[in-house]
Amino acid sequence: MNVRSLPRTRHVGIASPASGDPTLVGTKKAAGYLIGEMLLEFAGELSDFVREIKKIVTPDEIRAYFENLTHVGPAGHVMTDEQYKVLRDAGAIDTNVVRGAEDVIIVARIREMLLEDSAN
Repeated sequence: MNVRSLPRTRHVGIASPASGDPTLVGTKKAAGYLIGEMLLEFAGELSDFVREIKKIVTPDEIRAYFENLTHVGPAGHVMTDEQYKVLRDAGAIDTNVVRGAEDVIIVARIREMLLEDSAN
């Protein structure tokens, strides 16, 4: 991911020197802001969020969710398989193979976080 792909409200005034705009800060400053500030803030919020999920959903329920997971994202939990197929076939749902692979990795990491303190 590069800085330009982040939401505009999150990186106003951040760009690499390659952008050619001398009014924007360089990569070192951008990395400091994104990693040293924003990512650390998000990591704390993520830990809190995971902790809250664990209070509500039991480890067995979490395991069952992942064992039966077929789709992720908004479409994954509000549509039947048939509805998902219709929208996918109509081109309304992203079926990019690379994005799918990224989702698999992300889901595996999320599963790990949610089940790290329970017997797998």
